[in-house]
Amino acid sequence: MTSSTEGIPSDPSEKVGGWYVSLCRRLGSGYAQRLSSEAAQKERSEKLETARTELRTTEDALARTELLEGSHTADLRSLKSRAQSLKKRVDYLDKVVNQTALKRELYFSGLDVTPNEVYATAIIGTVLVAVVLVALLAIVLVLSGFIIGIFSAILAVGVISVPFLLYIYLYNYPFWLSNRLRIQALGRAPETVYYMVMSMRLNPSLDIAVRYASENVDEPLAGSLKKVLWDVHTKVRSSIEDAFMAFADEWGHWNEDFKRAMYSIRMAPMERTDEGLSKSLEKGLETILSSTRKRIEEFATAMQSPTTVLFAFGILLPMIIGAMLPLIFLANIGSFGSATALQATGGANGLPNQQLPGYEILAVNVGFVLLIGVLFPLMAYIYSAQVLSKRPGTIKPPHPGEVQESVSRSSVFGISIGLGAGVGATSYLFYAGWLGSVFVPLAILPIVAGIGCGLSLYYFLGSRDSYAAMRSLQRLENELPDALFQVGNRITEGMSLERALERTADSMTGTEVAVFFKRIIHAMRVTGLPAEQAIFGGPKGPGLIELYPSRLVRVSLKALLEATSKGPEAVGRTVVPMSDYLNQIRQVDRTLTNALKPTTAMMRATAFALSPMILGMTGALYLLLSNTIAGGSLSVPIPIFFAVLGAFLIEMVAVISYFTIGVESGGDPISLRMMVGKYLWIAVTVFLFASAIGVYVVSVIG
Repeated sequence: MTSSTEGIPSDPSEKVGGWYVSLCRRLGSGYAQRLSSEAAQKERSEKLETARTELRTTEDALARTELLEGSHTADLRSLKSRAQSLKKRVDYLDKVVNQTALKRELYFSGLDVTPNEVYATAIIGTVLVAVVLVALLAIVLVLSGFIIGIFSAILAVGVISVPFLLYIYLYNYPFWLSNRLRIQALGRAPETVYYMVMSMRLNPSLDIAVRYASENVDEPLAGSLKKVLWDVHTKVRSSIEDAFMAFADEWGHWNEDFKRAMYSIRMAPMERTDEGLSKSLEKGLETILSSTRKRIEEFATAMQSPTTVLFAFGILLPMIIGAMLPLIFLANIGSFGSATALQATGGANGLPNQQLPGYEILAVNVGFVLLIGVLFPLMAYIYSAQVLSKRPGTIKPPHPGEVQESVSRSSVFGISIGLGAGVGATSYLFYAGWLGSVFVPLAILPIVAGIGCGLSLYYFLGSRDSYAAMRSLQRLENELPDALFQVGNRITEGMSLERALERTADSMTGTEVAVFFKRIIHAMRVTGLPAEQAIFGGPKGPGLIELYPSRLVRVSLKALLEATSKGPEAVGRTVVPMSDYLNQIRQVDRTLTNALKPTTAMMRATAFALSPMILGMTGALYLLLSNTIAGGSLSVPIPIFFAVLGAFLIEMVAVISYFTIGVESGGDPISLRMMVGKYLWIAVTVFLFASAIGVYVVSVIG
């Protein structure tokens, strides 16, 4: 079989880790060269050898001490403790010198950096962040007269913990990325097995099947399959069977069922009858399908807790903190400095009110902005990414390639800016009191709504045509199995390929696959070209497949044409079962989507309706407490409070959209942009009206 990937556009979403590679090149390349120098390597090797010598000496002393009668228990404990400490040091130095595990993970994840660049980036990034935090802590201490308040204490904890956490993240990112790619690849293992089974039904040859699968699956499985062929070519392995078994053992370490499926495929060419070949191939495919169903069911069951955590800490906790902030100040817990630095004044209704010094008021505002507007959304995003990294990969949504949008990018940008400015301009109506003095404090909200509406329109117009093209391809892929079943049965009964395509198109009128088949028939009749050139192109020009950049469609039609060239018996043996396999693979994907539909529906309702309403009421409550109880003297001004809530809402709509799209399809940038475009304007509009209603209600109550 020939390659089936020509003309398939590369999906930009596949280029994961690009930011990490750029960071390592810019930040760690210089120091990495020093680490890679001969002198540095020799120094590290000498340290490792010295540590090993000390460890051997200590272990010998420990063994002798244990053999001596009447040895002191304290000596034994001391030697054991020293041996354990030296063993940890040897393990660490061995990891630094040889870097075997890191090299393996960098190769697997496709990150084009060296282990020394990773190590250098982690060190330099940690040092830079630590310097900035220490400088910030020093400024706070100088302004406060070196009096340690709550804010200073929290910053001190951050100075210690943030650099440490950053180092762990930067150094371990290749390990986390490779683990995520491995999970996704194993989730798409049914597709790999399907391609090999389909190839072996036409040509019962293991090397052809491996080559065919390697040309049609995504990385990193594609690279591993190509390595099978390369190992045979370079004589690393004596035969294709040995290389294939090495591949099965490597991936079987993470998925035993995938290994069993590979074993079944390995044994299939050894069967002497077509029936035995068919049973062996079916066993392999059923093994991996059952395993994937089980993994998906386990993931769907395990999603309840992460969803609850994301909802609680990403949405509820920030809103609770926002609602409790005025009460915290009123209860005198907002005193981030010493009591002597505060000036007591009389608050509204005779309640005591304490004013913070100017520098701590600034610190409170900055802390509130960073906490609600930056830290919580960032934590929600990181947690979402971590949860989604464990999602089993299934059928990847087709990528339509470069689609010419009906509205140019510059026009989309101009229209979005115009809409945002128009909505934001209504802020004057609030500020001037035209809507009533009670709504004057809400003058910032139309600006927030304008930003949200502008972003919403930008993403909607900028991805509308690409999204429509992708959905059209998805419908074609969903309809293709049934269409192939009909075409295969008709060819088996003696019809020509052209006639079978025509009859199938007539029976499936109104579907994407019917339009596709009719275009093929039209091209064959008008140009007089054979089906292969009409579909895949040739010397006279490109084929119709260029209009349908789907790997699944391309591979399936390649198999159909090759089976047809071998006669009706080959079609019955290959194409008809192929349609059933495709249906099973898609059913596995639908199982996950259906199982998680309640979860994704709840998250959408939270982001686009519930969260804006609660945030609006939270802002109204803050305004009530600020005006009627604290005399309008709370440390965070009303405009800043509402602006931060609005920013938090926009960020959480993006995070929850990312989460739900990731759960449903494994991550699709086009669908993500479309969801944000469709619903962000709704969220900010609900927030605006909920805030206005809340302020009106509390003004009536007040």
